[in-house]
Amino acid sequence: MEEIETAKHLLENSHYREAGLLLDKLLGKDKENSELWYFRGLVSMKLKNYGAAHECFDRAIFISKKPHYHKIKGMSHLEVFEVESALEHFLAALSLSSKDATTNFFVFVCYLLLDDPRAKNYVEKAYLLDRAKTKLLLYNFYKLFLKSDKSINPKLLKELEERIGRIA
Repeated sequence: MEEIETAKHLLENSHYREAGLLLDKLLGKDKENSELWYFRGLVSMKLKNYGAAHECFDRAIFISKKPHYHKIKGMSHLEVFEVESALEHFLAALSLSSKDATTNFFVFVCYLLLDDPRAKNYVEKAYLLDRAKTKLLLYNFYKLFLKSDKSINPKLLKELEERIGRIA
């Protein structure tokens, strides 16, 4: 197995520190490989080292402007509620590839959190691109951010969950 494949395998199996060590070794040999920086950023993100993750994603983006590099950097910002920075990267990803339902959904989430009416446009676009994925993302968003929020009326929560369930 190639060393980068070994690093991916370690990452997929939650062996983050081992993956990080291997990626550091590989980056010592090839600092211009955007994929290595991307995976090193993923490792840092999984270890909740967001500063290092952002640096790695920046290097990957500098070397190669790929939409999934911007998307993951946006996700790393969103994890720590840096909503405006997240939005910037999600929009950059969409400027490179506008047909990704997940990225459109994350733009929706950012605009929703910023109380911006443009949110509706992005959830609709995500839904048109991939109905099943958007429904799953909506349900996961509901479970993660709303379902356990005691400040929201339980009747409203039940209605919202039912509405998500009825999405075709």
